[in-house]
Amino acid sequence: MRRARDVLRVGLAGVAFVGFGVGALLLSWLVLPVISLLARRLDRRRRRCQQVVRTAFGLFHDGMRLAGLVEFNHRTALTVPPRGPAVLIANHPTLIDVTALVSALGPICYLAKRSLFHNPLIGPLLRLCGQIPSGGRTLAGNVGSLNEALDRLQRGHSVLLFPEGTRSPAGGLHTFRRGAFELARRAGVPVIPIVIRAEPPGLYRGLAWYEIPSRPIVIDMEILDPISATVATPTLASDLIRRRLGLPANGEPAARR
Repeated sequence: MRRARDVLRVGLAGVAFVGFGVGALLLSWLVLPVISLLARRLDRRRRRCQQVVRTAFGLFHDGMRLAGLVEFNHRTALTVPPRGPAVLIANHPTLIDVTALVSALGPICYLAKRSLFHNPLIGPLLRLCGQIPSGGRTLAGNVGSLNEALDRLQRGHSVLLFPEGTRSPAGGLHTFRRGAFELARRAGVPVIPIVIRAEPPGLYRGLAWYEIPSRPIVIDMEILDPISATVATPTLASDLIRRRLGLPANGEPAARR
């Protein structure tokens, strides 16, 4: 009986992610190109596209919740969404953090892997929404990404970054990079940390999408107080998030078990 239930859950997860792919394809090549034609100003086009994508991501999470795979309701996840422009940072425990954050926060810009912008499935979606390709490992690429993110902030958008640069390790955090904090300093906007919790472990780095736990993954989000750009540092922000996750701060010894 348990085996049959596990197979069903994997099947439901497969349907959810195939549905996501089909939806992304329709948005990229049909819906968003039409939406973008209805507004002359670049910023308005981007915001309209971002709002449509937010709605689609919300429907994706509704489906995951109704299927009993992920317990997350974007309508109530964040009681006080930040009012931009601001640099939003978050830890990154699961594969679906971006869709969850976008559906909860509303129209925002975020950094995505540069390779995704060349992906025929999702690349047009990212470009039409004004998302920002990450710089990768080159200095020129990082400077270009920083300048693009600065442009979005100056245009009134909030920008979301994962300062670890990749998904968090299970039960921990990678060292935060400086880019988000340099961006906030240059733009003169606050840094707003967001804490994401996901239990039981699922859709983590190193786990395949089909390695679904036997009960729903409960995703919880918590917005912390804004940090002034003049005092925000990787260590300060990391310590705030680590403490909310029940982890020792940087430099503190881990609790003995």
